[in-house]
Amino acid sequence: MLRVSVLGQLAVTAADGTVLPAGELPRRARQVLAVLAARHGRIQTKDALADAVWGTDLPGNHVSTLEHYVSVIRRRLQPDDPASACFIVTQGGGYFFDTGRAILDLAELRQQVRDLDGLPGGDPERVKRQEEILALARELPFPEDPYADWADSARVEVQIAAVAARVELATASLPTDPTRALRLAQEAIELNPFLERAYQMAMEAAAALDRRDDALRFFERCRQVLHDELGVTPSDDLMRLRRQMLADRRTGDTPKTAHKPARPSVPERFLGRVAELRVLLEPQRPRMVHIVGPSGSGKSAFLAELARHLVGRVGIGVAGSSVGVHRLAWLHAALAQLGAGPEVLAVVDAAEAERPLCRSELELIGAALGAPAPVEPGSPGAIRPVVLAVDDAADLDAAGVAELAWLSANCPALHLVLAYCYPSEIVRRPLSGLGTPVVLRLEPLTAEELAPLGDDTLLERTGGIPALVAAAARPREIALGVAMQTARARTRWMSDPAWEILRLCAVLGDLSAADLVRLTDYPAGEVLATIDGLVHARLLGERDDGLAGHRATLIRDAVAGQVSGASARYLRELRASW
Repeated sequence: MLRVSVLGQLAVTAADGTVLPAGELPRRARQVLAVLAARHGRIQTKDALADAVWGTDLPGNHVSTLEHYVSVIRRRLQPDDPASACFIVTQGGGYFFDTGRAILDLAELRQQVRDLDGLPGGDPERVKRQEEILALARELPFPEDPYADWADSARVEVQIAAVAARVELATASLPTDPTRALRLAQEAIELNPFLERAYQMAMEAAAALDRRDDALRFFERCRQVLHDELGVTPSDDLMRLRRQMLADRRTGDTPKTAHKPARPSVPERFLGRVAELRVLLEPQRPRMVHIVGPSGSGKSAFLAELARHLVGRVGIGVAGSSVGVHRLAWLHAALAQLGAGPEVLAVVDAAEAERPLCRSELELIGAALGAPAPVEPGSPGAIRPVVLAVDDAADLDAAGVAELAWLSANCPALHLVLAYCYPSEIVRRPLSGLGTPVVLRLEPLTAEELAPLGDDTLLERTGGIPALVAAAARPREIALGVAMQTARARTRWMSDPAWEILRLCAVLGDLSAADLVRLTDYPAGEVLATIDGLVHARLLGERDDGLAGHRATLIRDAVAGQVSGASARYLRELRASW
């Protein structure tokens, strides 16, 4: 039987496995087929179908035009069958997609979701069904029509099913395969960043893998997202899980919510950054280091890798997560990771929003950070170093910076590592008061650094951006989502032409500065400055002949997916006319 796939790019396969030329159908014919697939099993009147396809821009004789496109679909996809045997059935003055005559992946997915409703929680059959849903829902439907009203409900429906499948399968995998549970939970978070259950599963899986720092960072990410986007705090259950993990960290116990893996797990591979790590690991390491790099450059992963090298001697806090929640939440998290006692953490938790810590409170914290400790091997008489790392450090307030300055001056064992996006980000912010004695910029990963992954296309697809490297092996809709988020974050501080230039290069390929001035109508100086910014942000690369284009095909494809077919054709025709 014919198989029609609309989850991802449109594809039609004959019963013998032959791929039929669905992609060669006219654009409007593909839309007609897509609308009928989205509403399969229901008769669509010709007026309703034309309204979905053309909206208010109806052709002169829309009924006749619609009939023509249906005829084209039938001839191209079922050339040997009479119209009465085609899967697009004429009935009641309209058409419908008959899933008894052609297999439709969207219909299969909907049936699997309905079958789940009749299965109680804990039934092994649910796991089997969710695996089948996961296999079907690897990509969202109708990517060619991302803004079409008729596609919205189906797209949301598939996304909900995909997230639910990942969360339930993560729960089922946790006792025996926490590595898979963590991956599924992370994918669920990427698809729905507001789902607390996904964060809970990620925290429990990370704890089961002895990655408690990562577990706590999942909580901080959840708290920040809920605060910034919804104005709420995490649920009591999630707060209790965090408190339990902090308590377990102090006592060295395995978290009660965690499951021990049935077999040794393989940690995620950390790539590159050898020179940067060496600066922080050598005996004469600087007392203060700034780690900078745009969104997605791997600053958080770098700090986590540093903690794995200096076991028990690195505390990581996220200043951005403290904004509007608790002024010193970042310091609490870092001190807890360093094993500070409850009396120290109580001082931090009691700190008021507008009042800096007093001297006696700082001395108590300083004693936990700078007291003499066992020496490093091979360094007689040296003080064992302690690293206090602050991610999103540009968000530190004036009181937090003053407290860090005091601790740095009075704790001989303390080393500060401050991570944020750009040096220009801290200009006229409190953090600039600490100075920038050593600044390490995290550049994109090179082909040599990516070589251990054994994928020769990875550099081209990701541009060496660590966030994209981590997402490249995930389902395509997740990889594209990460790519879009990275591009948005890296252009947030740029001038207006930035996104327009990314769109033009995504549709037309590499372009010269003169081409971009002509296409955007912005002044040449502004366009040139924006190109410089995009190159500096590693979104665009420059060829020897002066043309600029996307460094990462994932970002190019994500941006191109936001451009309508009509706009893309117009731009190509415009450039061809020069």
